[in-house]
Amino acid sequence: MFSPVFGAWLHAANWQALGRPDKAAAARRWSWLVTGTVLLSGVIGALFEVYARHLPAIAAVMATAAWCGLPAREQCRYVRDAVGNDYRRRRWWPVLLGGVAGWIVLALLSLGAATLLVGAGGFYI
Repeated sequence: MFSPVFGAWLHAANWQALGRPDKAAAARRWSWLVTGTVLLSGVIGALFEVYARHLPAIAAVMATAAWCGLPAREQCRYVRDAVGNDYRRRRWWPVLLGGVAGWIVLALLSLGAATLLVGAGGFYI
């Protein structure tokens, strides 16, 4: 659940609450970029299983490193410098519920893709 996709989505909500819609839009773009990277690497890993079986894991690690090194660190610095400890903490349950919903959607998409591949007789390139 605590992936760069989830983190970028959470950071977008934080930037919006901090009154920085420009940064929130950038965080949402990161979320979509990481989502696309992980999904595309999963498809490539499934289609070219012999050659690219570790591609999804490598892509996830690289996306996490890029996200943590750039936008995630920026928000942490901004909150520390601009707000300090004088900010209202919010409840975690809505965020965690959104993360669980994301995992359910991913599982359903994976199940649907697997069902289509099995129904098509499966194939490997």
